Order: sequence, then C-alpha cells, then structure tokens
Amino acid sequence: MESGVIIEALVQVARKRRLLGQGPSQRLGEYAKQRGIANLDDLRRWLMSGDGLSAHLANQLIAFIPKPEQPMLGAYVPLAHLADGGMGTVWLACSPDNKLVVVKTLKQQAAVGGDLVDNSNGTEFMRRFEREARITQQLTHPNIVRCLDAGQSADRTPFMVLEFVDSGDLKDLVERRGGLNEGLALAIIYQAADGLAEAHRIHLIHRDIKPPNIFVSADGRARLADFGIARSTESTRTMLTMEGAIVGSPLYMSPEQIVTDPNLDIRSDIYALGTVLYFCLAAAAPFDGRLQEVLHKHCTASVPDIRKLRPVISEGTAQIIFTCMQKERGKRYKDPTELRSAVANVLVKLGLTPGALIEEDTRQGDLSGKGGQGFMPDSPTIASDLNNASERSLQATIATDLRSDQSLHATIATNLLGSEPLESELKSTPPGISADLVHTIAANFLAEEDDSVPSNMPVTTRMTNEEKLAVEAAPSSSAQTLATAVTQNGLRFSAPKAPPETFEGDLSTAIADDWVTLLPNVAGDPAAILLFARPKLCLGRLREPPTDLCLRNYPVSLHKEACQRASRQHLNLLYDHIENRILLEDLNSPNGTMLDGITIKPGQTCKLELEADNILVVANVMSLWLRCIPRHQERQLELQGAPPSDATSPCGIDIKHGFDSLIITRPENRSEMAYAMVLRQLTVGGPGSQLLIAGARTRSACQIGLYDGRWIWRPVAVPVAAWRPLTNGAELDCGGKKLYAQPGVFQHF
Repeated sequence: MESGVIIEALVQVARKRRLLGQGPSQRLGEYAKQRGIANLDDLRRWLMSGDGLSAHLANQLIAFIPKPEQPMLGAYVPLAHLADGGMGTVWLACSPDNKLVVVKTLKQQAAVGGDLVDNSNGTEFMRRFEREARITQQLTHPNIVRCLDAGQSADRTPFMVLEFVDSGDLKDLVERRGGLNEGLALAIIYQAADGLAEAHRIHLIHRDIKPPNIFVSADGRARLADFGIARSTESTRTMLTMEGAIVGSPLYMSPEQIVTDPNLDIRSDIYALGTVLYFCLAAAAPFDGRLQEVLHKHCTASVPDIRKLRPVISEGTAQIIFTCMQKERGKRYKDPTELRSAVANVLVKLGLTPGALIEEDTRQGDLSGKGGQGFMPDSPTIASDLNNASERSLQATIATDLRSDQSLHATIATNLLGSEPLESELKSTPPGISADLVHTIAANFLAEEDDSVPSNMPVTTRMTNEEKLAVEAAPSSSAQTLATAVTQNGLRFSAPKAPPETFEGDLSTAIADDWVTLLPNVAGDPAAILLFARPKLCLGRLREPPTDLCLRNYPVSLHKEACQRASRQHLNLLYDHIENRILLEDLNSPNGTMLDGITIKPGQTCKLELEADNILVVANVMSLWLRCIPRHQERQLELQGAPPSDATSPCGIDIKHGFDSLIITRPENRSEMAYAMVLRQLTVGGPGSQLLIAGARTRSACQIGLYDGRWIWRPVAVPVAAWRPLTNGAELDCGGKKLYAQPGVFQHF
C-alpha cells in the first residue's frame, strides 16, 4: 500500500468530517508527507505525538483512524472511518490497485430486522445480498456513483465497494450557500433524475434519496450515490429488509415508504427528488419537527409552496415540487424521464441548457426576504417570453428588467426573428430586425463586461459556451430564448450597469493616510478599530515600521513575556490580485505560526479559507480570527458629487479587487479591539455588520471605504445614503457606540 493513499484518506476524512476546510486539509496532507508517514502505524504514532498539530485536532483525527485490530474488508484495507448509520459503517479504504474507495458494511442485524441470524439464515441472507449487489453493479451511468465490488469480511460482515468521489455533497453545498439559485438547483435535479432513470431501466428503486446522497463533483457533475438499500421492483426481487421495517431518511421519505408499502415503485424516489429540490431552494426540508411529526406531515400535510418563501421562484419550478410531492403516487410524474422533461422545460425558460455541467462555486443569493421580495439573485436576470399565442409561434420576444431606472416598471419587447412587430411592443421598432442589430438591442440593456465580479469568480447568470441553446434561427423554428439570439452573436450575460453612487461634501477634506483608527471619546474604554488600506500587512512584535500591525496580548504588563515570543516581523497577510486570494505568509518565525490547528512550516505561504473563520495562533500565545469578505458591490469609478477617480490607489471602491476586506478580530483577548485590511470597503457596527463591535447595543452600522485614495463613509440605511468624507474627528455611530476617526499611529496599539 502506497503512503500517498494513506495521506489522501487522512485529508479526505478531515474534510468530509468537517474538521477542516479544503485548504487546511491539503496543508494537513502536506505536513504529513513532511513527517515521512509511510503506513498506518506511522500515522497513528504521529497523531498521538501531536507533532505540529493542536491537541484537539490530533485527538479528533485519531478517533477516525482504524485501530490495529481492525479486520480487513476482503481485499480492501480500511484507512479512515467516514460514518456510522443504521444500516452499517462507511470506511475510506485502499483497493488492491492502491486506489481510494468507499466500503460500506451492512449489519446483518439491520438487514433482517434486528435479530441475530443463525447459520442457515445467514447463508440465505448472503445469497440475497450478493444478488442485489450484482444488480447495483450494473449501474454505470455518469450521474451515478458506481458500485465496484461486493463481498464479506473474515467475520462474515457483508460489504459493498463504491467509487470514491472527491467532492462535497449537496447538503454541504446548500448549507454553505444558504440556498441555491433556481437554475443551479434545477440543473442538479435534472442530472439526478437522469441517473435515476438508469436505475429505473433495470427495475431498481433507490429508497434513500436525500441531499447527502447527491454529490457535485469538481467537474460540475451531479452524481447520485448510496444505492446501499436500493431494492429491485421485479417480481423475482429479493427482500433485504423484513416486511414492516421502515427504511430511508424521514425528512425526504414518501408516504408509501413511511407506511412500509411492500409494492414501492420509482414514484417513491420521484417524491424524494421533489423534497430535495425544495431543500435546495429553501435551505430547509419541506417538513420539520420531531420524527413522528415529520412522518405524519409527509402523509397528511399539504405540499408546501416554495413561492411563499421565495416569491421570485418560477411557477414552473413550484409546479415541479408540487407534482413530485403529491400524496397519491398516481398524481406524480410517472417515472424519472417525465420528471427530467419537466425540469428541462423550466431550464430552457431560464436560458439554461438541460444536462450542462454545474459550476459548484455559485454566488450566494439573499434568503432574507428584504422589502417583502423574498430571495433575490445577485444580478438582475433576463427572461424570454415563450408563451406566445399560436398565431405568434414564429415570433420570439425578449424582455429585460429596467431596474436601473426606478421610474420605469414596464418591460421593453421586440421581435428578433424578422417578422412583423407584435402589437403593444415598441412601435418604433422596424420590421425584420437583422441579426446584426440583435447585438445592438441587447447592448442597450446589458453591459458587455461585468465589472461587479472578478473574472475568476463564476457568475451564474452568464452563459458559457456549453449553455448556449442549439436552436436554429430559421423562420420555421420555434420560439427562441434571449440566450440563443444574443449568444449567437457573442454577447455574454451580465448585469446592467448601475448608475453611479452619490457623494456629499468635499473629498479633499477626507483623511488621505492609508491607516485610520476609530476610537471612543471616553477615558478607559478599550474599544479600538484599526483600518489599513494596504494590500499587505506585516504582523510582528515591533511598534514601528516595517511592522504594520503590532502583535500583543493585553494588558501588556501581565503578558510581557508572552508578547516577546512573537518575532519582530512574524508573518504577512497579503492580497494576491493575480490569483484573487488572500494569503498568509510565515516569515521564518522561530516560535511558530499555526493556522486552523496546523503548524505552518517556516517560510510557508498558504491561502485563507472563505468558508469560515481562519483561526491564527502566533507563537502559541496570541490568537487572531481572520475572515475574508468577498466583493459584494460593483466597482465605482465615479461618484456623483465627487471628482472622477484616477483608480491608481492600491485600495478603494474604485479598484477592481476581488475582496472587500479581511476582518481580524481577537475574541480571546481584548475583544473590543479589531483590525481590518480594507481592500475596498467594510461595514462596522451592530448585528449584521461585517465587523461586529463588541458590546454593540443597536443595529446601527457604518460603511467605510476608500475612493481616489481617501477614506469615505456613510451610515448603513435604506435607501442607500450618499458617501461622505471621513474627516479627522468624524463621529460614527457603530452599534450604539460613538467612535471617532483619526489617522492611525502606533500608540493606538
């Protein structure tokens, strides 16, 4: 067995058990390689020694590494424990050809209803299990995680060997994003239904469709996993569960599965896919409560209307959920193919290509329902009118939302196919618009370049080449979507340019230093917010350049010895605008740097994670929490009421950085003090702010940024307030605490 497989299993269990994010997991693997891990015994000894790891992380990892007495699973060597369930245990294991695989053991007690089997029953059970395993191995569809092998261990425990998928599951994706946009959710369901159609072809039902059993791999493919409790619907099927035993996951279970109907068919899985689609859009299962309450609601409660939670969801998607989740299976889609067709129709109306690969890193929307509008995507979307009357079947129209002009509430439509204009459309539009003019018409509504998002951050409203609809523009063709008509001429989807924001006051009076401090005007108040308009910060013991941020614990008189453990220049935090990432760089510090429980090798550079707080421990005595704030607003090259910016300063809302700021807090020592690398802007104040003031008494907050090299600010309010110059002595209401701005000096540490 190669050492690389062992280390990869360690990395994967740390990530899939959610002990570490993706970046820290990879650093864990790199560190394990440096320690010379060659086998499982080496791995156990290293983890028990705690060399380079926090004690907490080491103990967590040890719990998931198999003990020396763990038996082999046939020809497969268990490497890491992934999960336990009612049906058995899941292991990451090494195959005979040194590949990482997933091995699922099946408890014989669970399979026959809870009673230990005697030898004769055990033999019959194995025959049944092996037959079902052979059926499952026939599933070789690209949207299904394959079953590679099956057998039994030395103690006669049955097991299945599954293909290992190096990606997160749908539950993790939805929770991380706080809900998916409509197009992405439908694209995932489309691919899952495609895989389920293959199972249906060989008369197999899954019986455990749920978000953790759908993976979205790095290549953008959704894959249906875990056919471990699948059952054949053929009349000659075997029964791996005793009659009357409930099998499945209650949150996503059909009514007939709950009442243990012995004649389950594929429509039970259709019901489950409907609940999964609801979960994708709502970030919650359709029914909640205690176990018995959830089961009762599946059997009796009306289908929840996703549009009450998110009004902008299309009627077509709401209808898909409604049809899938009908109590009477005869009212559902009859099979996965019919469901897939329904999903495809809605995808086309959204301007997406059914079956196209999925971008996993989608932009998160807003589920807050502000202003009564419910979920709003990050960028305005474009709709195509596909509901033409029969006499207009040859005419396609486009519609665009003119949000940029608040006085207009109607849409503008025009004929793109060379026919006569429709009544009530723009009467000035000449008949027979040429293809050359399509680009011009679209350009009036859309920006050619989307400045609101860096090029390496995917925007779900953009059309990729794979997403262009293959619809011919011949007069006999059916109605086209805007995506077809426009992308055939090379125009990309992007958001309309918003009008410039406003500025009040004299910009020349604003602080021009690249460091400002917000301090209270009350003696003895420990609050202090230090803001640096620098894409690189040096952290160290010094209270003078070249250090930017002085590392110390407070009160210094009690922690003087600890403060001395930090190096004069200990580490750098820097924004890499080429790779669009924020990095931590150790400066060969003798007393060490630890990030998320893992020791950073002297001189090593690593990327900060976006998923959660990055916990930095300096010299094992000082703790800082780092949080990256991705860019949320478009670039502002001009402000109405202020001189145009030359966009040459290193930071500001007029600069095309991919991040707004890096927030640095100190929850373990003097939590009233915080710092930030302000690349563009940030909000400071009470609950909901990016930088939350310790002891905030209200929700008031201020947005602070830079423009043309000078600090500006505005109160967070609705409607959006005008920017103002941040002058020396300016008073800001931050969570009910009055803070006053002044140029930063080292005495503020």
